[in-house]
Amino acid sequence: MLGIYITAGYPDLKTTIKALEILDELDVDLIELGVPFSDPMADGPVIQQASHRALLNGTNLDEIFKAVHQAKTTSKARSDKKGLNNLILFSYFNPLFIYGFDKLIENCTKNQIAGVLIPDLPLEEAEYLCEKFKSANLDLILLASITSTQERLEKISKLSNPWIYLVSRTGVTGSNADIKNLQLNQDTENDSRVNEIIKKLKFLSNKPIALGFGIDSASKAQSALDNGADIAIIGSKAVKVLADEGLEGFENFLKHLREPLNAL
Repeated sequence: MLGIYITAGYPDLKTTIKALEILDELDVDLIELGVPFSDPMADGPVIQQASHRALLNGTNLDEIFKAVHQAKTTSKARSDKKGLNNLILFSYFNPLFIYGFDKLIENCTKNQIAGVLIPDLPLEEAEYLCEKFKSANLDLILLASITSTQERLEKISKLSNPWIYLVSRTGVTGSNADIKNLQLNQDTENDSRVNEIIKKLKFLSNKPIALGFGIDSASKAQSALDNGADIAIIGSKAVKVLADEGLEGFENFLKHLREPLNAL
């Protein structure tokens, strides 16, 4: 399965709507729509720049909900859980807290958004929100990392719903070249650790595992799937292609991703 991340409002909301329509038309398995934030601590330079530009454009949660609604209105009706039927918001805690979680849940339900992923949600405070989202039939996805302890993996496996996001390395989002000085492990050691954590998570629950950070090509996506992940997520590369090459280049990039993955 393939997941694609884009930042809402970058380079503008009109482009975001069209990009969502393309992702839906190409049957992408999972769409992550990033809510721009002024201090995206887990994100590398590409997504940091995208968030900054989106905020300058005035992008906020209400505008994002309108954009999703418009994309859904103009896209094909579908019954499977792909494309716009499997769209989640990727947001840091602060903007959601300020917006209000009751209002957030109401608008996610109204616009048929599957749920939310909050990378900086403290695990110690996640249980209440997980129950709140679950009672509204919405997903709340938690992050595990290659440095997570057994105790934390057990709690994440229990609370995260319906899948778990595994951060594939230390550092921030983007290509390997962007963060090579931040990585603590050599690639082979890192891959071994990723595989070990995936096995632990699958032992603890039957929930799918999504692998992200540093995946920017079909070959890397396939490697993630071969390593035991159920979903490979591409973020920074997709954001960059959309900004640099426009909607046509973005669509071509997605097609070139899907073709080798679908053939295997």
